[in-house]
Amino acid sequence: MLVYLQAIDDPEDRTRFEAMYSAYRGLMFHAANRILQNPQDAEDAVHLAFLSLANHRLPPELGPQARHLAAVTAERKAIDLYRARKRRPETELEENLPGCAPPPSDGTLAGAMAALPPRYREALLLKYYNGYSAAEIGELLGTTAANVRQILARAKRKLAEELAERGEIV
Repeated sequence: MLVYLQAIDDPEDRTRFEAMYSAYRGLMFHAANRILQNPQDAEDAVHLAFLSLANHRLPPELGPQARHLAAVTAERKAIDLYRARKRRPETELEENLPGCAPPPSDGTLAGAMAALPPRYREALLLKYYNGYSAAEIGELLGTTAANVRQILARAKRKLAEELAERGEIV
């Protein structure tokens, strides 16, 4: 709760926020968990909701207005989090990441991918395996969307050459 209180300057607002936190954190968690169906995500939504409440004017006293504000803020943050997670679904972390092991020698697509330079392999995997757009890949790799499109074009060309060498493409 200390993190939230640091965002509030007025001692009176801090007192109101502490009371609101104590009274409504369970309600907010329940509202967020009802939408997200995941306790960890619900905790994240409640945290975001309290950060939002710390930056806004709070009702003068606990009551129906404060309860409604807390519940609605938690629900809206949960919906935002739900939409964000829906756009970028999470996958389980695999211990054997593509390209970390020595390339297979059976001439498969995986072997051809493993033979690519890491930057090309990363760009192809982000685009076609994870479904990111060029702009999103640019953010992840620290470059522009135009540069990502160029990297993808070169990577596809290099992959085609690699597959042709292995006899996979006619």
